[in-house]
Amino acid sequence: MLKSEKNFDTGLRILEVLKILLNNNFGKSEIINLLKNNSKFENVYTNEAFIKYFNTLEIAGLKVNKIKNKYELENALINIELKEDEKKLLLYILNNYRVLHNTSDEDALKSAIIKINKFLSNFENINLIESFFIKQPKFTDNIKENLVETFNKLLNDNLLVKIKYKNKQNKEEEVILELKEIIEKNNNIYVIGYCKKQERNKRILIDTITSVEQMPQKSTNVSKNTSVTFEIYGKLASLYKLKPSEKLVDFTESSRTISNTDEDKDVLLKRLLKYGENCKILKPESYQKELLSLTDDILKNLEEKQ
Repeated sequence: MLKSEKNFDTGLRILEVLKILLNNNFGKSEIINLLKNNSKFENVYTNEAFIKYFNTLEIAGLKVNKIKNKYELENALINIELKEDEKKLLLYILNNYRVLHNTSDEDALKSAIIKINKFLSNFENINLIESFFIKQPKFTDNIKENLVETFNKLLNDNLLVKIKYKNKQNKEEEVILELKEIIEKNNNIYVIGYCKKQERNKRILIDTITSVEQMPQKSTNVSKNTSVTFEIYGKLASLYKLKPSEKLVDFTESSRTISNTDEDKDVLLKRLLKYGENCKILKPESYQKELLSLTDDILKNLEEKQ
């Protein structure tokens, strides 16, 4: 019985190599290490053995290419043909992958695309796919491009960052953040991070940033957000849709009481201000005062224009 099992060992190795190459593209040493992790196989991995493995796969109709010291399985056991709209969607994802602004997410997407491509009979070759992930300037504005790249690196470093920026009154403010993400919305780019001093997430338009300084302290990645509770009335109450950072804490026939924990303070206050008399901040008191101050500023500006 033991002799019979040993005779199947080479076949199992070939299937294991196939499984490895279906997942991603690897160099020979990487494949060897992955095989070594499987206790079912003996450690016999010579160049001759690898040639036999790949020849066997090719006889079975599976083509193995070597690109930049990595072995790539060009096709899989099953081929899927994309419809034109599906192909356009996949190309759109590739062309716009940089909106992720996160190295680990980008690597995950690249790995997924390479894996999916093995099953596609009418998509793109691996060289073209690799070219999509080569960093190319996205913005004509070099300052903005450099800032985006800087924040991408700062996100990976996981250190506190001191940011100076111009507020809506064109006055310079300073904040220390634990960076969370970079997002693109309506052709604008925002840096989002947690401000420990305010106990609140902060969203800063990248165009308003005047300086960035990396601090020596590590981000704790522990957020304790100040909860803002507000009440809405009338028609707004019946039509209101909760935002991702909100939950319903109480309601009556004509009102809703909502708790908001993550949204940027300035963005939240500006939004609540739009609701006018149909909205009231219940707590904290500091937000009540800031909303009143914003209202006073608006009234003052209107009086000056008259």
